Amino acid sequence: MKTKQMIPAMIALVALMVVTFSPMASAVDEVSADAVQDRLAVDTTDKAQVHFQGTTKGWAIIDGQSHVAEIEIDGNAIRNNKGIWRVTSDAEITAVDIHATLELKGKAANGKIKLHGTGTLDSGESFRIFLRGHYAPIFEEQGTFVMAFNAAKIQSTENGIHIPLIQSGIVNVEAVNSSTDDYNKFVEDFTRD
Repeated sequence: MKTKQMIPAMIALVALMVVTFSPMASAVDEVSADAVQDRLAVDTTDKAQVHFQGTTKGWAIIDGQSHVAEIEIDGNAIRNNKGIWRVTSDAEITAVDIHATLELKGKAANGKIKLHGTGTLDSGESFRIFLRGHYAPIFEEQGTFVMAFNAAKIQSTENGIHIPLIQSGIVNVEAVNSSTDDYNKFVEDFTRD
């Protein structure tokens, strides 16, 4: 495959993995800016919180050909009052001889996960990434989950080229605070309504 054809494809792959949100307030005065900042601040002391780390492996489809691809994730999830886990993660994606770093954000609930973000190839090109899939705890392996992204793609922000991804792997999850110390309750909250 030609290098010029591969770079937009990788950009699209990386773009699929990261969409970073930065809530910004355009406050007219100092009082309204403080009020917005107070709403954006998240108190995590009483909320269930976990750290996760793992790797998914699979394929990136570039120019109709499947190429080995891998996504390493390392992040946190915090449970909100509605039972939704807010997920943030740093990630690295590698496919063929292309590497990119990205930041992911999204949500997880009831065994389903949706992540998105933006990233940058080592060459400096930017992309967006979208990952949707499922997760489940592995039977009798506390803290170990299987994760599969069955609807995933990278999209170049420069030329719009899409690269489909097929990924699955193992993710290790551990409690960050005492609210997730009861593993069985955590699994029930994390995977069911």
